Amino acid sequence: MFKRLAAALTACAAALTLTGCSLTERDTIEEAREVPVPPKMVFLGDSIAAGYGLEGYDKADLYHCDSYANILCSDYTELLKDECGHTMINDAVSGDTSQDLIDLLESGELDDDLKDSDAVVVSIGGNDVLHIIFGAAETLGWDEEKGDFDFSRVDIKKALSALTSMSDDIDEALKGYETNLVTITDLLHEKTDGEIYVQTLYDPVEYFKDWKMLVDYADEKIDDFNKIVKDGAEKDGVHNYTVIDVGNQFEGRNSQLTNMADYDIHPNADGHKVIAETVDKELRKGHYSYVVTVQGEEHLSADGIRLIVFGVIALCVIISVVVIAIKQLKNKKDEV
Repeated sequence: MFKRLAAALTACAAALTLTGCSLTERDTIEEAREVPVPPKMVFLGDSIAAGYGLEGYDKADLYHCDSYANILCSDYTELLKDECGHTMINDAVSGDTSQDLIDLLESGELDDDLKDSDAVVVSIGGNDVLHIIFGAAETLGWDEEKGDFDFSRVDIKKALSALTSMSDDIDEALKGYETNLVTITDLLHEKTDGEIYVQTLYDPVEYFKDWKMLVDYADEKIDDFNKIVKDGAEKDGVHNYTVIDVGNQFEGRNSQLTNMADYDIHPNADGHKVIAETVDKELRKGHYSYVVTVQGEEHLSADGIRLIVFGVIALCVIISVVVIAIKQLKNKKDEV
């Protein structure tokens, strides 16, 4: 009897062990992995972000010129190729003002692009103010054919009058931009959890060094513009966006970094490289991650747990039977 019970006990234990090993499993879990640059970034704004004036620029396809957006996309794609990969979307529109960007955001057309973005880089507002300055340049003596100021054409009284009139227009435009920038960032916060970056404006009027009155005036107004950008980044203890100070990087180098020699305010290829370096420096200060699905630690499945419980109960029953049998045998011996 004892041999049969021992054999049964051994067989049960062996079966339990073998069956238990076959009933283990691994759960899939999500794991965040950090990366140094944003896996998905979106560029918004005007012709500066679009790459207007560069070789290969096409307003219908912004991805084939050496704009700063494309420079960064190329670098980040290589950097993240063995990680999560990289996505860059450029929704900038040449000629857009800050109000145009508001209209575009409110339309919902950019919602899918902004969804799940890690960084949104905005270059907007130049068209709000610069066209006013350059619209008055001819009145102030600019000769487009010669590419310089023809001082023989300048009537100082008219020039001063033009500057005064222009000043009122620009001040109004700056107030509008300040209001619009708040609206833009509010709309972006509704549409993305990614970090928002806003670029300052460089001063292409710096090129006209021989016409000091205009240069000094434009410098003052662009400083006012950039102050709006910087002051809006943090308000009442709330972080609204991060500033990318492009204007500071172009200071003293606008002639070399723009196409102003051709009466074109846009950055040239060298200018876009400088902007790319400036944007990259700020982006790398951020914290980015992506999520992967991995296998967790091996553990018993629900069936495995049930089998173990059943096995324990079975063993307890067997042990009870053995104990009872031993007692019975002992009682028989005592009777004899």
